Amino acid sequence: LLDRQIEFLPSDAELVERAIEGLLEQFPPAETDVTTFWGAQFDAGLAWVHFPKGYGGLGVSPAHQARVQERLDEAGASRANQARNVIGYGMGAPTVLTHGTEEQKQRWLRPLFTAEEIWCQLFSEPSAGSDVAGLATRAVRDGDEWIVNGQKVWTTLAHTARWGMLVARTDPDVPKHKGLTYFIIDMDQPGVEVRPLRQITGEAEFNEVYFTDARVPDENRLGAVGEGWRVSLTTLMNERVAI
Repeated sequence: LLDRQIEFLPSDAELVERAIEGLLEQFPPAETDVTTFWGAQFDAGLAWVHFPKGYGGLGVSPAHQARVQERLDEAGASRANQARNVIGYGMGAPTVLTHGTEEQKQRWLRPLFTAEEIWCQLFSEPSAGSDVAGLATRAVRDGDEWIVNGQKVWTTLAHTARWGMLVARTDPDVPKHKGLTYFIIDMDQPGVEVRPLRQITGEAEFNEVYFTDARVPDENRLGAVGEGWRVSLTTLMNERVAI
């Protein structure tokens, strides 16, 4: 028999429970501003528990997220951030995590989760239909920037978004799937015009977005030049999961 005590690591379930207890003890939902609480939830690894530590997660199975929501709901914590930033929460975050640089992950994931920065998806075009690879919006390199011209349509949340997930054609001389590049574009800059699409009900749930010499720093590119189709598949697969 061993004459010393063996210290066992906590199970994933115990790790999650400890994180929840610590969050609720330090930031009681009834006494904490919601944005502050969401930031603390991210820092505790309870934003997306299956994400790695340091990026809003604990590196455990996504099945544990249900327990997080159950406990936080019982404590009266708001999850309005998920509805307010549904595109970013369900599609933007996993795409940034999978393809982003360290700087991009640190810059975008936390304010995305706290809904301080709303995201939208800029894939669909009037002439491309459901064929994302058939898009015509162009991005032409100009030093450390890209100049974007084109049009997107059926864009949810474009009128409130700070960042847009943009797929643009950067090489027209190769097969259509290979000439695309993926960018995160600032929706508040000059050259980006958002026009609401009025429905028969009078509401405007979707938008058209026009780009006229809009600029994107190359540091806002996700993945390599010409790898936009591969990156966009991550977004589209997570769109299915979110739905």
